[in-house]
Amino acid sequence: MSGISPIIYLIISLLQFIILLRFICQAMNVNYYNPVTQSIVKLSGYILKPFEVLSFKLNSFILFLILYLFTLAKFYLPMLATFESFTVTSFMVIAFSYLIKDLANIFFYLIIISAIKSWFNVFVSHPIFSLIDELCEPLYVFVRSALPPISGIDFSPVVILFALQLIERFFIPQIMNLGYAI
Repeated sequence: MSGISPIIYLIISLLQFIILLRFICQAMNVNYYNPVTQSIVKLSGYILKPFEVLSFKLNSFILFLILYLFTLAKFYLPMLATFESFTVTSFMVIAFSYLIKDLANIFFYLIIISAIKSWFNVFVSHPIFSLIDELCEPLYVFVRSALPPISGIDFSPVVILFALQLIERFFIPQIMNLGYAI
């Protein structure tokens, strides 16, 4: 394999990350007037332009499918370097597990940043922190409905982080094992 492959992998990963951010922003219905959200939409717009030309309306489902295609490409490139071969079904299942892992990782870091930000009152007005709050708040509300704050302490970030770790430790390996078994 040539030395250009890691560069191509990096480019595909960057494109997938930008589309992943757009998918998360669109799925969580964040405020479009946030400058960070506008930047994400503008950057991803360049990547998604060929799909718009094909008359696809970029709703969350279509965006998820496009994100899945980029994840397939991201998974396929290292597979070419190792000369491994998978059936199409197992290849698609393993790529799906990588996509779930990427989503879990993004939310893990968003919640960590949100929790640390809540300890400090310095950068509260920055647009990126308001975007992080908008992305995390639907998850917090869901957990708070089942577990209200106890003695004024909100445990929803801890519960969500625990759930994300369960997904990453147990759910994703099961999907990968399924993919390898097929």
